[in-house]
Amino acid sequence: MAGFGLQLPLVALCIGRAVAFVSGHDASSSMILRRGAQRMGTRGHHRESLLFNKQTVHHHMGHRTFLAMEVIHKTAYWGAVRIGTPPQDFKVIFDTGSGNLILPAKDCNMPGCNPHKKYSPKQSSTGAAVVNEQGESSTEISFGTGDISGNYYKDQFCIADGMCTEVRFIAASAQSPEPFSETPFDGILGLGFKDLSMGSHFNIIDDLTDSGQLPQGMFTVFLTDDGNSEITFGGYRPESLASDVVWAPVTRESYWQVGVEDITFDGVKTGLCGPNGCQVAVDTGTSMLAGPTNLVDKLSNGIGAREDCSNFASLPNVGFKIGSNILNLSPDDYMDKSNSEC
Repeated sequence: MAGFGLQLPLVALCIGRAVAFVSGHDASSSMILRRGAQRMGTRGHHRESLLFNKQTVHHHMGHRTFLAMEVIHKTAYWGAVRIGTPPQDFKVIFDTGSGNLILPAKDCNMPGCNPHKKYSPKQSSTGAAVVNEQGESSTEISFGTGDISGNYYKDQFCIADGMCTEVRFIAASAQSPEPFSETPFDGILGLGFKDLSMGSHFNIIDDLTDSGQLPQGMFTVFLTDDGNSEITFGGYRPESLASDVVWAPVTRESYWQVGVEDITFDGVKTGLCGPNGCQVAVDTGTSMLAGPTNLVDKLSNGIGAREDCSNFASLPNVGFKIGSNILNLSPDDYMDKSNSEC
């Protein structure tokens, strides 16, 4: 039976875009350092495979300009968190495709950081530098369209009053102008598994669960275009469900990765996933359905939308077969149209 958890409203970023198909990845104890300590660890190098990934987009009906059709979509959702004593407020994107909390640091003076709120360890009585179990005190992270570098800290973290724990995170001392100078949120709150985190106690969901702050060890995300999006920590809201809950086992505890038996058209298997099925990541930080080029090409050709959109009414529902259930998208869900084109 579902309980009610803590609901946080999410703000959405709207942009115009045309329809497109996209081609496309036990901790031991750590040493804790006080602020100003001279002992330093090494620097790690990491790559985020999903968030801010530069996606190769192709229009399956030729090279017509995307700007000919202005359709407004939500492409990112973010909310507010607090860190430090006294608390410092930040807007973060809730991203299931990464595993760390990343915030701009006070000493980051560059275009990628300056538009945002910045974390100041000197203004927090509970903040301190840390070294992870690999002996790293800092990291460099490459995204598809940018990069950051920063130092590891620990501090008191609150999603809301009564849901707080001590966490470890990255305070970015450098952020590339693209994409960070234009993001309407300050930082990233990774909700992926600890395999994606920088070390012990860097995983926010694990820390909230282990400290008893996250009822049922559950969070849910409700995304909509009408301004009522929210993330719920500790349960879900039954009134927001479009159907019964479909549970799928996580096949690899890194991303929220699940198995899809096949892709269907109007409930009929297409065989696009082959005999071993498809592996997919459920990712709140990605705004499009993405996949390998050959699979996306076959899917696009199988849908068979005409360039002038004259057959839109007869396009199939595209479904994802998970266990005995098929999760369907209607043509209105997966394709944009105007009076003259799809």
